[in-house]
Amino acid sequence: MVIKKIKHALITGFEPYGTPMRSDNRSWEAVKQLDKQIIETDCATVVCHCHQLPVSYDDVTVLVPRLHLSGEFSIVVHCGSGASGIVRLEKCAHRTDYVRTGNKGPTDLPPNGCVPGYDTADELTTAIDVDSLRNRLEEQGWNELYTSVDAGHYVCDFTFYTSLAEGETTYPARKLPAPQTLFVHVHPKADDVYSDTQLAELLRDIVRDLAQEGI
Repeated sequence: MVIKKIKHALITGFEPYGTPMRSDNRSWEAVKQLDKQIIETDCATVVCHCHQLPVSYDDVTVLVPRLHLSGEFSIVVHCGSGASGIVRLEKCAHRTDYVRTGNKGPTDLPPNGCVPGYDTADELTTAIDVDSLRNRLEEQGWNELYTSVDAGHYVCDFTFYTSLAEGETTYPARKLPAPQTLFVHVHPKADDVYSDTQLAELLRDIVRDLAQEGI
């Protein structure tokens, strides 16, 4: 009899943003379909915990660390809206050069354009082998996937950096292994390449893969 590990996955999408404000955000439309779902692998049972994030630096600065402290997560997948026609798997995140304002207006910028609160490198790279992940997903039929080293220097990049920094700082302090952390940029239109239901299935396959790889 195989005794499976119980793992917990933190999965986030974003609220609508832009000028004019978009009616929805593809990232959350996909992510919310996984909330409280159980994903089974050969060796693990993964419980999904899904949350919508504001497109605001101040809010992300508070909420993302709080979410990390709310559980013992072995997988973290952030999802945001990106370029049309493709899905991008991000490899790294940046601490500096944030100049584009968030949803709260002209003052919605991080102090000095930097992610605050961490004494970590200007660029943090996920421990996930993103190229290998993409290849495995392509073998499952996900053909519109690309890897990237530019998460955009906006709230998505800011969020990714915050999570990677949490993995380097608060997890060791809690005597926990750092979670496998990934950022996925999805296309902004519902009728572009993959439907919301398909994007949710892609995220499910990503979580399933990371659960297997992290055994």
